[in-house]
Amino acid sequence: MLELYHRPDNALFVPGTGNSPAYSRYFFAALGHQAIGFSPFGMDYTGYSNTPLGAPRIAEEGLEPFALNYKLIGPMDREIARLNFAGKLQAVVEKKGKPSESLEFGPWKVTVSYGLGQFGPGENPPGNPEPTGRALIAQLGVDEFLVAGFFCRVDFHMADATSGKQRQFLRVEEGTYEDGKFKPVRIWNGDQTDWGLNFTSAPQVLRVSLGTY
Repeated sequence: MLELYHRPDNALFVPGTGNSPAYSRYFFAALGHQAIGFSPFGMDYTGYSNTPLGAPRIAEEGLEPFALNYKLIGPMDREIARLNFAGKLQAVVEKKGKPSESLEFGPWKVTVSYGLGQFGPGENPPGNPEPTGRALIAQLGVDEFLVAGFFCRVDFHMADATSGKQRQFLRVEEGTYEDGKFKPVRIWNGDQTDWGLNFTSAPQVLRVSLGTY
């Protein structure tokens, strides 16, 4: 549906979408299609339910998956809009039966995998028990990226597999945006980056600098 309305002559806006937790990941799908807005339907505590189209009950635990999206994007919404307008941002959401997918940014290929632990190889990701994973990647420079997501692992490789080059994380900074500037909070260590960048339910934003060897 997003693809139908994603046209050069049409500013994509999602005025209403389902309010069951499964729909929360589509916020990232909308961002990946350069949407200018995303509004879940029926998110108030009125006792009304439009099940089976929506959630059978509106409660805090059901709202949390949606709240995570806004906790993550809210502090950097202008930066995300600028990167999206410039065509620098791509995003993916987990689909049942598809435990990984790839994106390309010039010389780099980005693999997003679902259902992996936070440590260890990831050749055969199982996918999450329910498809909750989502990720966004924006290119800040040739070898520099903004990366964020939930319930997934993000890793980088050379798009040209015959080059023989391996990726290296030169620096991975977790931080937040303040007045349009990225403010680092901490640097991820080797154990946190050895197998890729793992995202859980914590709203984390990473600025990633890459190299090869």
